[in-house]
Amino acid sequence: MKNKGLEQKSERMCCWAYYPAFIVLVVSLAAIFIVARQIDARYHQRLIEHFNFETDRVTTIIRERMALHGHTLISAAGLFAASDNVTRKDWATFVGILGLDMTHPGVQGLGFSQWIPGQQLGQHVADMRRQGFPDYVVNPIGERENYSSIIYLEPFSGRNLRAFGYDMYTEPVRRKAMERARDNAELSYSEKVILLQETKDDVQAGILAYYPVYRNGSIPQTVEQRREALVGWVYNPYRMVDLLDAILGKKLFGLRLEIFDADKLSSDGLLYDSQPNPLPSGPSNGSAPITRTLHLSLGGHFWTLRYTALPEFISATQFTQPWIEITTLFLLGALLFLITLAYISAHRNASVAQQLSKSLETSERRFRRLFENAPVAYAALDLQGYMLGFNPQTCTLLGYTVEELRGKKLFEFMNPDNRQELELKLHMLDHAGVLEMELPLLRKSGHALTVILDGRMQKNKSGQSIVHCILTNITDRKKAENKLQLAARVFTEAQEGITISDANGTIIDVNPTFCALTGYAREETIGQNHRMFQSGRHDAAFYQKLWQTLQTTGHWQGEICNRKKSGPLYIASLTISAMRNESGEIVNYVGLFSDITQAKIQQQQLKKLAHHDPLTGLPNRVLFTDRFNQALAHCKRNKALLGVVYMDLDGFKQVNDNLGHDAGDQLLISVAARIKASLREEDTVSRLGGDEFALLLRDIESKPHCAQLLDRIHRAIVQPYEIAGRSVTIGVSGGVTLYPLDNQDADALLRHADQAMYQAKQQGRNRFEFFPTVEP
Repeated sequence: MKNKGLEQKSERMCCWAYYPAFIVLVVSLAAIFIVARQIDARYHQRLIEHFNFETDRVTTIIRERMALHGHTLISAAGLFAASDNVTRKDWATFVGILGLDMTHPGVQGLGFSQWIPGQQLGQHVADMRRQGFPDYVVNPIGERENYSSIIYLEPFSGRNLRAFGYDMYTEPVRRKAMERARDNAELSYSEKVILLQETKDDVQAGILAYYPVYRNGSIPQTVEQRREALVGWVYNPYRMVDLLDAILGKKLFGLRLEIFDADKLSSDGLLYDSQPNPLPSGPSNGSAPITRTLHLSLGGHFWTLRYTALPEFISATQFTQPWIEITTLFLLGALLFLITLAYISAHRNASVAQQLSKSLETSERRFRRLFENAPVAYAALDLQGYMLGFNPQTCTLLGYTVEELRGKKLFEFMNPDNRQELELKLHMLDHAGVLEMELPLLRKSGHALTVILDGRMQKNKSGQSIVHCILTNITDRKKAENKLQLAARVFTEAQEGITISDANGTIIDVNPTFCALTGYAREETIGQNHRMFQSGRHDAAFYQKLWQTLQTTGHWQGEICNRKKSGPLYIASLTISAMRNESGEIVNYVGLFSDITQAKIQQQQLKKLAHHDPLTGLPNRVLFTDRFNQALAHCKRNKALLGVVYMDLDGFKQVNDNLGHDAGDQLLISVAARIKASLREEDTVSRLGGDEFALLLRDIESKPHCAQLLDRIHRAIVQPYEIAGRSVTIGVSGGVTLYPLDNQDADALLRHADQAMYQAKQQGRNRFEFFPTVEP
C-alpha cells in the first residue's frame, strides 16, 4: 500500500512538472492569434491598395481616350473654320485621313448637323436634293421655329444611314447637350440615349458628343453672339458597349466595371456593364466584395464608374495569403513548447544523460575511424603549414603517394603569389579558431585545381595547435561559375536588348538595355507575355508565321514594330532563337533586338528627298515621270482621257523681288497647298522648278469636264494670300493637252502643254489654253 501511494505521488509530481510547458503553449497560441489577425489585416489592406491602383489606371485610360475623341471633334470643327465650303467629299476625305477604325475604335461615326433657321428650310431641302438625294427631308416632319439636320456622317453606310436628315434638336436629351455646346462654345456630352443607328438586334445604350461650329471660324464672346453665329455641330455618336470594349480590351481582367449616367445608379442610368451576367464577386472566404465608385467628368456632364473585384482579380494578385507567416509563428510556438518540455525532461533524466555521455565517447571513436576512411580529403596541419597527417583521398587529390606527401608543407603545392594569404590566416588561427578559404593548388602533373579549405584548430594533449582541414575539390564548379559569370556579364552589358522566355512565351528575364529601349522596368515584364509590346501594326498572320518558323527551324530574324511603355512605336531588328533540352524539346526562347527606328526614318527621309520637292513636298520630276507613265497606261486600259497641264504663276517674280526669297518660298508653299486641295484623289501635281507646276488629270470625261476642273484650280490660286504681313494676289497661266486626242509620248505631251501655256500668256495671261487637237 505504501509503495502504491508513493507511485501515485510520483505521478502527480510528474504531471505538475509539465504545467509550465502547457502555460507556455497557451501563451504562445494567444500571441499567434493576435499576430495572425494583424498579418491578415495587412494582407487585405495591400489587396485594397492594389485594387485602387488598378481602378485608377483603368479610369485614366478611359479619360485619356475620351479626351482624344474630344480633340478629334475640335479638329473637325477646325475643318469648317479653314474652309468657306466643306463639301461631302471633303468631309469623307477628312474622316478617311483620321482612320477612325484604327485611331478611334468603338466610335460609331463622325458627323455634322447643320443649323437651319425656319425660313431657310425649303432652300436647304432643295439644295440637298440637288446633291443627289431626291427623297431628302428633315425628320421628324413638321413646322418648327428652327431646325437641325444631320447632313454628313461618315462612314456613310450601314447603321449610319438611318440618321441622315434627322433633327436631333427635337429630342430633349440631345437638345440639352447641343444647347450647352452652343452657348458655352465647348465640348458637350449628352445623357443616355438610344441611337437612331440601333436595330432590333444588340441594342446598346448610347451617348453623343457635340462641338459647335460658328461662322468665320472664330468663337463669339457672348451667348447671344454665339447663337447668332451658329452654323451647326460636329458630333460623335457612341454605342457604349462597342466604345468601352474597344478602349479597355483585356485591361479589366478580374474587375467588373459598371458605368452610369451621372448619379443614376440603376438600370435606367446604366451605360455599360463589363459583366452583364456576373458570377459572385468578392473573396472566396465569404467576406464582402471589394468595390469602389469614381466620377469621370466629360464636357459639362459626368459618369459614375463603379468597380467590383471579381474572384479572379484576387487570385491573380501576387500577394499570397499569409499562411507562411502564420505557420511560422505556430511552429515557433510549438518549438518553444517543445524546448520547455525538453528542458524539463533534461532535468528529470540526469542519469540518462550520463549514459548518453558514455555512448557519445564510443560514437566519437567510431566516427574518427569512419572519418579517416572517408572519401573526402582530410589533412592535419600545424601553424607553419606542415602536413602532420592526411588520408588516402588527399593523396588522390594532389596526385602524390603517402611517402611523397609526408613532411611536406601545404605551401609547396601552391603558386608563390597565393601563399601569403594562407600563411596570414594560419597565424591568426589562435584568435579566430576557424580557417575557411578558397585555395588554388597544383597537382603533381602540373594541372591546377581549386579547393575549399575548411579548417578547425584544436590543441592536443601536449598543447600543440593542430588544424584539422577538409579539402573539397571545386575545380569543375569554378569553371562552371566562371562560364555563368561571363554569360551574366554579356547579358547585363550587351548593347542589344535581350529577353528570355519560357516555352509558352512568358518572359522570365530581361537585361538593362531592354529596359532602356522599351521604358519598362524589369519587374513590369517578368511573368508577362510578349504580346504586351505589340503595336497593332502586324496582323495575326504575321505572328503565326513567326511562331511557325521558330517551331520548325528554331530561329527567326527580321524587323518588327513594337510599342514602348510611354506609347511611341519603334522598329526593332529582332533575332529569336529557340533553346532545346537534351530531349530536343524547346524550353526557352532568347530574343536579341536593337532599335533601328532612326535608321528607318532616315531611310524614308532620303527616299522622300529623292522623289519630292524639298520646298513644297510635291512630287519632283522623277516621281512625276513615273506617275505620268502609269497614267498613260491607265488611260489605255480604261479608254479614258488624260489631261496634261503646264502652269506658270503670273506675278511671282514681283513678289520674290519686292518681298524677298523667303516670302516667295512661302507663296510657292501656299500655292502648292491650294492646288493639292483642289485636285481629286486620283490626280497628280508636281513642281517642275521655279514657279512652274505640272498636273495630271485622270479619267477626264470630256474637254468641258477638264475645263471645269481647271476653273476650280484657277479660282483657288488667284484668291489673295497673306504673305509677310501683306495681302498678295497673283495669277496663273496654263496650257492643257488631252491624251489620247493628242496621241504622243510623255515628253511630247508635256511640251505641247507648255506651248499652250505660252499661248495663254500671249493672250493676256491669267488663263488656260488647250493645245489644238482633233476630237474623234
